[in-house]
Amino acid sequence: MWEKGRFEAEVEKGAVKEFEKIMLSSGRCGLFLPMAFMSQGDRERMYYFCSGFAPLSSYRVERTDDALFLLERTVMILKSAVEYMIMPSGITLSTETVFYNKETEEVKIAYIPLPEENRELRKNIVRLTGQLMADVRDCHKSCLRELAGYVYCSNYGMKDIIRRISLIRRRLHSETAGKSAV
Repeated sequence: MWEKGRFEAEVEKGAVKEFEKIMLSSGRCGLFLPMAFMSQGDRERMYYFCSGFAPLSSYRVERTDDALFLLERTVMILKSAVEYMIMPSGITLSTETVFYNKETEEVKIAYIPLPEENRELRKNIVRLTGQLMADVRDCHKSCLRELAGYVYCSNYGMKDIIRRISLIRRRLHSETAGKSAV
């Protein structure tokens, strides 16, 4: 995976569809890290061009607002992925596959297809939320738990999830602004 500024992954041959390979290797889809593919027997090796980006696992996301920002951007990417015929439920979401450029505050995903049996978008978003929550050190972790419950227990689309994250962020900002003014 991530080692010395490089990111690579390996999947079964055929896990990435031909039209996905064309889109992801062309660089036209700015939502994902550009990639190259190399077949090796019944496996396929994927090489990612991640200049300026690092996986979230290499950062310490200690503030709830930062975690919510990253989740909001990630879900926005998922929502837009369908425009490139890439199904959001088939994208691996983890702090290893979501990348961040600290300088530009840009988020991108290293596309790794999920096996069919794990293609449940809500669970994947909740899993990423939990991974981010593990490093949070402020007293607002309950906001992330609230979001995870909302995503997991409801049948809302990505637009609604983005709206909920935005609402939680606004509420968090008003709460922290109110406390600092006292």
